[in-house]
Amino acid sequence: MTLPPASPQVPSGGAVHSASRAQPAHPVGSLLILMSLPCVLPIPGIGNVMGVGLMALAWLIWRGEQQSDVSGRARPPTLNAHRRRQIRRWIRRLHRLAEPWCRPRLEGLVTLGPRSWRAATAALLVATMGVLIFLPIPLGNVLPAASVTCLGLGLSHRDGMAALWSVALALLALAYPVALAAGAWAWVIDPLWKATGLGG
Repeated sequence: MTLPPASPQVPSGGAVHSASRAQPAHPVGSLLILMSLPCVLPIPGIGNVMGVGLMALAWLIWRGEQQSDVSGRARPPTLNAHRRRQIRRWIRRLHRLAEPWCRPRLEGLVTLGPRSWRAATAALLVATMGVLIFLPIPLGNVLPAASVTCLGLGLSHRDGMAALWSVALALLALAYPVALAAGAWAWVIDPLWKATGLGG
């Protein structure tokens, strides 16, 4: 089965006229959205599959692979025709919802040359969020998936501000498991440790 096409085009509307004078959107933007959106759904195993896919996709982003290479080598699980049509509708709807806020700006932040520092930063973000999505953290998929989705919107719409929001969400996603572990230690592990007399 083939993937739903990772269209690099910006949705119709006011943003299109501005985008027509800008560089073409990065082809991997819609693919990032495609691979991150399902991670917020309570589907068993989806985080493991998409997390590994995002980690592989990060490597291709850093190398500056073309659209055909990315689509062929970093693909989600095989989808039937109905599911592909449904995912296309989801992506189009998300682009329409984002259109009033996303527009070409700070475009230097979303210009990912092969092995450039911008590509390395985007690849590191995607890989790190892929690891967090892969790990079995309670409710740990939401913030990483939102971060990758924002990056996908930023690349698709040539919007550097969306990329900055992606970084902010990534920092929150990294802070969440740390806070969760600290809370577990303070409220569960440490009291039990002391109650058993092992803590002195």
